[in-house]
Amino acid sequence: MKRLFLSLAMLSIPASASAADIFCEYPWFVRNLIFDRAGYCFSSPLGQALFDNSDCTGADITLSERNIVGVAHIRELEGWEQCQIDTNAERLEHQDAFQHLRRMTVLPIPVEHESGCSGYLGPDRLIMPAPSPLASPVQGVLTQGADIMFGHLAEGNWDFVTVYPEGWSDGPVFHGWVDFGGTYPSCAHYAG
Repeated sequence: MKRLFLSLAMLSIPASASAADIFCEYPWFVRNLIFDRAGYCFSSPLGQALFDNSDCTGADITLSERNIVGVAHIRELEGWEQCQIDTNAERLEHQDAFQHLRRMTVLPIPVEHESGCSGYLGPDRLIMPAPSPLASPVQGVLTQGADIMFGHLAEGNWDFVTVYPEGWSDGPVFHGWVDFGGTYPSCAHYAG
């Protein structure tokens, strides 16, 4: 079954996204969390408010090849969305919605399209902090009947997902990497 994609631009956001727009804040946060983990020392008020400079090594940092490609992809996405984050601010409007990323040992790279799976039909699958069966701690379990959101680059057989175990409700939500074996999961319905 084919996964359908929905452009973030079609989700009622203006052609020029504002700084308060979650679709600009999220990629900015991921990109800068990558820099933070590489030892970057933030000089902007926003960078200093959101990331810990106590263990930084300077402004001249080295990224892995994966993160070089990921940061380039994120910057392209931010350009496409015409994002302009006010780095003189001391917080992002939606920053609390991104805190799950701090628990990930491998950060997901957001893409310009999202898709969803309603009514997962497959076997139970562990939700991990990295695309590895040896990663820990386990973030949750994907079980039958759950709804799944996709919106990140895959890593081999692994997808970074948001899982709603009780459906698109106000119940618990899990974020993390799931190994679907390089195929689309079996679901009652796909949307996107």
